[in-house]
Amino acid sequence: MVGEPALSLKRGGCRTRLPSHPFSDARGFVMISVFRAIRHLVVGVTAALAIFTPLWFAAAGLGTRFDFWSYRFGLGVMTFEWGPRFLFAALGAGALSLVLLIVFRFVFGKANAPGAGGWVAAVLAIAVGAGGLGYAASVREYASTIPPIHDITTDTQNPPQFSAALIDRRGPDANSIDYASKIDPRSERPLPEVQAEAYPQIQPMTFAVEPELVYEAALNTARDLGWKIGTDSPEAGLFEATDTTFWFGFKDDVVVRVTALEDGGSRVDARSVSRVGVSDLGANAARLEQFETRLRSSLGEGA
Repeated sequence: MVGEPALSLKRGGCRTRLPSHPFSDARGFVMISVFRAIRHLVVGVTAALAIFTPLWFAAAGLGTRFDFWSYRFGLGVMTFEWGPRFLFAALGAGALSLVLLIVFRFVFGKANAPGAGGWVAAVLAIAVGAGGLGYAASVREYASTIPPIHDITTDTQNPPQFSAALIDRRGPDANSIDYASKIDPRSERPLPEVQAEAYPQIQPMTFAVEPELVYEAALNTARDLGWKIGTDSPEAGLFEATDTTFWFGFKDDVVVRVTALEDGGSRVDARSVSRVGVSDLGANAARLEQFETRLRSSLGEGA
């Protein structure tokens, strides 16, 4: 290594000095300097990608939520189009950095070994890239197992209807709320048939409690879940609400209907519809399941 004592070999009474390390001469010093510069550049880019890539996805989601840009740009361009490129870049840069760091450690010796920061950047970039790509693959896999629908109701024959005021708030570009005309775009089967097959657990909720009490409990449950209440009509036994996701600020509209049963009990029907997107990835069904679980708990009934 540079700075280490040289070895000597005696030949015919003359002592010849040999370098103790193949990179200890002038050319070796230049080579080490060049490789060190390359290593610093690659590790620097790797560290930047390890930090920038998560921030990119955070900006895509939060920027959409707070209306800095449309969901088509935040989700379509930033997340689906550019996101994978940054993930692959982070993974590739991390792997290259790791190779360079190993080479420096075992080829150029301990004296030229990089500091801990380079190793951290390489491992972090690999984790970000591999983790992000793995998550995207798992989402695609899950999406392939469920129908691409976004309108779920407990009553597929007579679904609760939204008011004109809420329809107006949804905007002209929102998904249709005409339940009867909807089909699964993948199989072209009617929505009620597809929903019954995909989410058989979504059924009308019945309670041995009078409608007025059930309505109040349902309204409080919606508030506890963080839904923003719109129309609230105890006389009609119906209220509407909007649930907004943290990432991207996607808004899904919910209508809940409470009707009296002949035995004095109550029946609750609910409907949850996404404003945008084709597939909700099961979000609306999960929302109604959570609502039922909370409502039954508040009324002292099991699921």
